[in-house]
Amino acid sequence: MKLYRLLMVSLVVFGVVSLQSCTKSFDEINNNPNAIDINKDYPDKLLANAIEDVADIVFDVWLGHEIGSCWVQHMAKVQYTDEDRYVPRNDVINSVWTNLYSGPAIEAQRIYEMGQRLGNRNYQAVALVLKCYVFSVLTDLYGDIPYSEALKVDSTYTPKYDTQESIYIALNEKLKEANDLFQVGGPIVEGDILYGGDITKWKRFANSLRLRLLMRMSNRPEADLQNFIRNEIDGIISDPTTYPIISNNSQNAALIYMGSYPNNHPLNETYKTRDDHRVSKTLIDAMYNTNNHDHPDWRIVVYAETPQAGGFWIGLPNGLTSAKAAAYLGNGIKRTSKLGEYFRKANAPGMFMSRAEVCFLLAEAKYRGLLTFGTETAQDYYELGIQESYRQFANEIVENVPYYYDLGGVSRNIDDYINDFLANNGKWEAGKELEKIYTQKWVAMFDQGLQAWFEWRRTGYPQLTPAEDGLNGGMIPQRLRYPSDEYSRNGSNLAAAVARQGADNLNTRVWWDVADNN
Repeated sequence: MKLYRLLMVSLVVFGVVSLQSCTKSFDEINNNPNAIDINKDYPDKLLANAIEDVADIVFDVWLGHEIGSCWVQHMAKVQYTDEDRYVPRNDVINSVWTNLYSGPAIEAQRIYEMGQRLGNRNYQAVALVLKCYVFSVLTDLYGDIPYSEALKVDSTYTPKYDTQESIYIALNEKLKEANDLFQVGGPIVEGDILYGGDITKWKRFANSLRLRLLMRMSNRPEADLQNFIRNEIDGIISDPTTYPIISNNSQNAALIYMGSYPNNHPLNETYKTRDDHRVSKTLIDAMYNTNNHDHPDWRIVVYAETPQAGGFWIGLPNGLTSAKAAAYLGNGIKRTSKLGEYFRKANAPGMFMSRAEVCFLLAEAKYRGLLTFGTETAQDYYELGIQESYRQFANEIVENVPYYYDLGGVSRNIDDYINDFLANNGKWEAGKELEKIYTQKWVAMFDQGLQAWFEWRRTGYPQLTPAEDGLNGGMIPQRLRYPSDEYSRNGSNLAAAVARQGADNLNTRVWWDVADNN
């Protein structure tokens, strides 16, 4: 007891002396040198977060794969098949809307404002590209959405819904503005996990995205809009110095995930505990069947694995009930093809836009007279699109084909597989030009579920048969319903959009969608 008291007295005395000597440095000691100063701008930290937020949302399993990839029949569900039967979950519809607006959309807006304050035009331009990408996804999912009055900091504010037509025209202008803002060799952009600060690649992405949006609204019949689209596309392609586009796979807008949670591809995380997805029978049959066994679409060795039960590739029909899917061919899980390892790995790419897609857009524009500049033909761009898609997976194709095929000891390179495909399944056919362009773009956009679904809605190719046990009146969905949360938060403006656009269901087409695909 005496020893305890002695220790306590000693500690008190020591504390008094220490307090007198340390008070002056108290603030200094309690200041974290690594803390973010809220009075300063940190666009680099916000940019890295915004880029991954975009990827995590659009490649999220519930949205990008359960909805996008299943509805466009790249993938199918072998268990828990509701989404594949056109029954999206309300919480997914709500969260997609909320997460895109409150995440990357507002982050991009803040990066733009920081760029203004810092006098860094490159941050402003990058922010505009990201913002345009996010709003293009939102409007293509839902149709009319808040745009011009969105992202304003006011908790009581209820933004109006802009028409999709006005949004598309505005996005085209914003992407032109971004192109003009970019300064190659100018201010450094840090935190860029997409392009590593390469401003020229960002310019290429901006102008390629602009090309995508121009072509997406190109089926509208208005003559003045057709002339506008033609002039815009010719303006891009005729001046590659001012308006460069993605011209090879090294310039693809693809986020390469780091490989470990939480920075791994969303599909990789799902496959750690689940095995719900298979490659759709529609896609497998287009790439490999008994009639083309010796000359398949060689990308199938990357896209799909052969079934666990043996044999060559077998796809699963879309939209079966869970019971039917489980019993398919005796055992749906073991007797159908799961996604190839390339797309299930932790560091798989989240592809925002590829060189192959750009080529197919140019092929269509050339064929339809929306691109008049240059000597390249629609067939030239079409074949280049196939080549670029094959080269995107060159290493995997060359490595995997011998596992499935006896090549007789002959070594083949990627050009051999490209030439074989172009001479057989992929050959250009007179009278089927647009069907070939659209179908090959659909194949090339595997694992880009949302964008592939958007493009199918626009083009109608390939001709898809609705889900066998679908619950949407025998139709493949054309859009998402508006979030139920919006009815209580912004009901009057939402009601105006519905009155203008049509019934708020999965079958009401958005403004650019004029094709009857069902």
